[in-house]
Amino acid sequence: MDQSVVIKAQLLNIDDETAQAFSNTMCKYRDACNFISQYIFEHTFELKQSKLNKALYHDLRDKFSNGTVSH
Repeated sequence: MDQSVVIKAQLLNIDDETAQAFSNTMCKYRDACNFISQYIFEHTFELKQSKLNKALYHDLRDKFSNGTVSH
């Protein structure tokens, strides 16, 4: 049986710039998740992490990285 975990967090005492940066990051994360989901639906529901990583890693970095992710 699948289980979902939901985390609710409140960011306290952050300035507008930090709040906007966090919001932008969450939007990129959502878009990357949707990109992965679309790939899975279009490729016979392949769920092996190693195969997904090989197929998607570079595209994800190119499309969704803000330049701060390191290898």
